[in-house]
Amino acid sequence: MPESKAYALFSLLSTAFKNCLLAGLVLCSTYVSSQSVNGNSSLGDKNSLSGKVSLSGKQASKANISDVIVYFEPEKALSSLPLIDPYEISMKGKAYHPRVSVIPRGSEVRISNYDSIIHNAFSPSRSNPFDLGLYGKSDGKTHRFERTGVVRIFCNVHYHMVAYVLVLDTPFHTKVGSDGQFKLTDLPAGKGRLVFWHERARQVVRKINLPYTGPLNINVPITKRRIPQHNNKSGKSYKKKRRRGRY
Repeated sequence: MPESKAYALFSLLSTAFKNCLLAGLVLCSTYVSSQSVNGNSSLGDKNSLSGKVSLSGKQASKANISDVIVYFEPEKALSSLPLIDPYEISMKGKAYHPRVSVIPRGSEVRISNYDSIIHNAFSPSRSNPFDLGLYGKSDGKTHRFERTGVVRIFCNVHYHMVAYVLVLDTPFHTKVGSDGQFKLTDLPAGKGRLVFWHERARQVVRKINLPYTGPLNINVPITKRRIPQHNNKSGKSYKKKRRRGRY
């Protein structure tokens, strides 16, 4: 075969091959896109959950619904990474800010003192006990929370100071809005536990299987005091303030 004819035949075959390859890619892309739109993608769809929470009980009107924490624990555990920087809690006006927090297991918390008086942040919680000691106005001190659970934080000087830190091993959590609405997104398919927590209630747990359709209306009964009864870090009752005391 003459060289010119062989080159022409090669060019024709090469062009045909390129066209077939391009057509195959277009068809493949169209198929994947249609499957994703229809919710049938095998690449791993994400689910969402939304609903409304209401509080009940005699003290419900005095409880803050925005302090309800909603979190999802998949049956197949999926841990979240610790925070890179310490989570900030401040002591100001003889109160903790924020009062309720959520952090991943293994994260550090820094408790700063913005008051001109002395405080002593401590926790008797079994999962993450600590005592930061007495310190005045400063950037404060840090503590690492290695275990999951609810951590109640008190002040050894002021009985009424209290804060809560939920240490979780799941990245799927949110706070309820002031209207009681909540939404969790990017959830994995499958079974798991949906937990509703408030400092003044027993946690409400719902077993759920994702994807889930239907309304989620959850009632959380308020049964506990705003300031839980507790002793100081020595296990003794808080003494009355001295009239000339600095605290």
